[in-house]
Amino acid sequence: MSLRRYGFVQPILAVLGMSALLLLLAATMQAQQETTMYSFGSAPPNLPITGLTLAPDGSLYGVLPNGGDAGAGVVYKLFRANGNWQFEEIYSFKGNGDGSYPTTEPVFGPSGNLYGATGMGGAYGFGTIYRLSPTTNGQWAESVLYSFTGGSDGGYGAGNLIFDDAGNLYGSNLKGANQQTVACQNTAGCGVVFQLSPTSTNGWKFQVLHTFSGGWDGVGPAWLSMSPKKQLFGAAAGAWTGSGLPNQPGLIFQLSEVTGNGPWKDIEVHGFSGGTDGALPSGVIFDGQGNMYGTAAGGGFENCSSASGPIGCGLVFELRPTSDGKWREIALYLFYGGSDGGVPSGGVIAYGGVLWGTTLSGGNNNGGVLYSVSNTYEANWTENVWHAFTGSDGLSPQGPLAWDKKGNLYGTTQSGGANGTGAAFVFNEF
Repeated sequence: MSLRRYGFVQPILAVLGMSALLLLLAATMQAQQETTMYSFGSAPPNLPITGLTLAPDGSLYGVLPNGGDAGAGVVYKLFRANGNWQFEEIYSFKGNGDGSYPTTEPVFGPSGNLYGATGMGGAYGFGTIYRLSPTTNGQWAESVLYSFTGGSDGGYGAGNLIFDDAGNLYGSNLKGANQQTVACQNTAGCGVVFQLSPTSTNGWKFQVLHTFSGGWDGVGPAWLSMSPKKQLFGAAAGAWTGSGLPNQPGLIFQLSEVTGNGPWKDIEVHGFSGGTDGALPSGVIFDGQGNMYGTAAGGGFENCSSASGPIGCGLVFELRPTSDGKWREIALYLFYGGSDGGVPSGGVIAYGGVLWGTTLSGGNNNGGVLYSVSNTYEANWTENVWHAFTGSDGLSPQGPLAWDKKGNLYGTTQSGGANGTGAAFVFNEF
C-alpha cells in the first residue's frame, strides 16, 4: 500500500508522528489477505510455470505444460460462479501440428482472440505461435500462426508475447538460430527475437529482428516489453562457455527498428556484474518519465544458493536514462533471503506508485513472498511483505502478477496448494 499515492504521508507525519503511522500501516496490512482461488489437481494438468492474464470480464487465463487429452498441455480459464472460483479447460493440445508444452501466459489481441506460444510440437517439433478464437457454441478454436523450424527462426519459445498498436506480435525463442560460437553450441542455439505481422490476406508474416551471438548480446532472450518510443526491451542471460551458471550475469537489451525490412539495431542497455547490481535479470516496465524497473534473480547479498553455488538473493533495480544517451542502474532493494524473501521472479508491476512482485524463496517455510517496494517519505526505497507462502496456500510464486482496477493482484505458485501441485491466488489490496 502507498499512502503517498493519496497525498497522506506528510499530513499524517505532522499530526500523528512516525509511531502512529507505523500502527496505521500495520492495521492496513492485517486487513488485507491472500486467498487461494484454485489448487491444481494431484494428476495433470497441474504444475503451472507461468502467470495469469486478466480478461475484461474479470476472468483469468493461463496455461499448464502437461495434461489434457494428449498429455501435451492445456489453456485454462478461472472464473467466478456462485461465489467461488471455477476451473475450465478451454483448449487441450493434441501434441502434433497444433503444438505441445505451452510456455507463455496467453495474451489478448484484436477481436478478443488469445495468443500464445508452445515450446514443442508444430509442423517441425520446435514449437508454435497459436491463436484461440471464441466460437458461437462457447468453445475455442485454435489456429497455428507459425511453426518454428529450429533453424534460423529459432525454437523452443519462451518468455512472453506482446502486441504493438499496429497489431504486430513480438516474441522470443530461447534456442535455435546461431550455433557457430561455443556459447551457442552449448545451448543448442542462442535464440532470436521475432515479429509476426498480419497480412492483407489474413495470414501472418514472420521476421527475425535479432539473432543472438552468445557474445556481448548474450543468449536466451526473454521478457520483452515495448517502450513509449516503440522500442523493444528485453533480458538475456550471459553467454555459457561450459557447464554450470553463465559466465556473464546477464543484461538488458534494446532493439530499435531501422530503415527497411532488415534486422533491428541491438544495443546493450546494462550488463550486470553479478555483485550488488544483480544478476539474471527479468524484463522491465516503464514509468511516465522513461525510467525502467525490474528484478534480478541473483546477485546482491549472497545468502541464497543454488545447486551451482552461491548466486545471491536478488534485488529490485531501476535504470535511468542519462544525458549522454546511456543508462544508470540503481539497486532499489536487495533481498536478504530471510523473512523479506529471496530470488525475485517475474519482474514487477506498478500499481498506485508502488512496485509489486514475488520471490521464489524466503519468508516463512522458505516458500516465497508477495512483496512491494515503495519510495518512502525519506526518498529511500523500502519493502513491505504482504504475504508469506507456507504450503497449503502455495509455494514458490512466480510472475508476472496481474492486477485489476479494484486493486486485486493475481498470480500462481509452482507447487504447494491442497495437492502440492501448484495454486492460483488473489491478494486483495482494498
